[in-house]
Amino acid sequence: MKFLSGMPLSSFTTLRVGGVAKHFCKPADRDELRRAMFFAMEKGLELFPLGRGANTVFGNFEGLVLNTRRLRGMKVKRMGKALLVEATAGENLSEIVKLSLEANLEGFYKLAGFPATVGGAVAMNAGAFGYEVSRHLTHVEFMDWEGRLHRVKACELEFSYRSSPFPELGIVVSAVFEIPFFRGDIREDYRAIVSKRKKTQPINLPTSGSTFKNPPGDYAGRLLERVGMKGYRLGGVAFSELHANFLVNLGGGTYGQVVKIIEEAKKRVYQEFGISLEEEVRLVEGSGAYGWKI
Repeated sequence: MKFLSGMPLSSFTTLRVGGVAKHFCKPADRDELRRAMFFAMEKGLELFPLGRGANTVFGNFEGLVLNTRRLRGMKVKRMGKALLVEATAGENLSEIVKLSLEANLEGFYKLAGFPATVGGAVAMNAGAFGYEVSRHLTHVEFMDWEGRLHRVKACELEFSYRSSPFPELGIVVSAVFEIPFFRGDIREDYRAIVSKRKKTQPINLPTSGSTFKNPPGDYAGRLLERVGMKGYRLGGVAFSELHANFLVNLGGGTYGQVVKIIEEAKKRVYQEFGISLEEEVRLVEGSGAYGWKI
């Protein structure tokens, strides 16, 4: 594994916006992951674990970006009326969605179209259409910030709306899901979900997905549309014409533009409704933000 310097980050995020990482690496196994942690520790660097970057926008980052995409692998075993699926952090979430369709499994198919890795999805407790990754999660293997591996039951961890104990506890290494077989046919619901995504989300443009979490009892997209943010453009970035809560890169978007348009959206919603929107997208720059110091 090589530690690279001055790595441009735009190609590692789905919004295609990014500055430069001072240090960058792509571990292929647990030993290399531990080595990356020790590298950050020795140099006093912030460390940021990155999957597919579906909800991440980078400025210039002074720490170590640890990309998990080489940590690939998935094992499947039948357990009575369910499939037991163990996947490593860098595996594409779409592989489990595909398996769910082939085996007619409950719930997981609702995450169709998520450009995420398993580790990233667990860390943010990704969800859609009333389903969350944590629902069928049984175990998580993670490496703490001292390089020690742990395997814990999901029920011993605290998951909530778009939230998990990671990366505070450490970096997700693998996850185990027990996904029941569905008695009916999931294909009709799956097709409806895919159709709705195509009609209401800018899937053909670089996007960071949902920009803000939904506030209790309401929808961020509805609030943003009410204050005129739907289609609002600042330089190369804009809130989508299809969905007011989706940021898109129309070409040449910059980190600074992303920060400014998010600030404008939050200001308008607060002034109109008295609601402080909380970002779902992670803005990472400097030597802090969401990076974790060992």
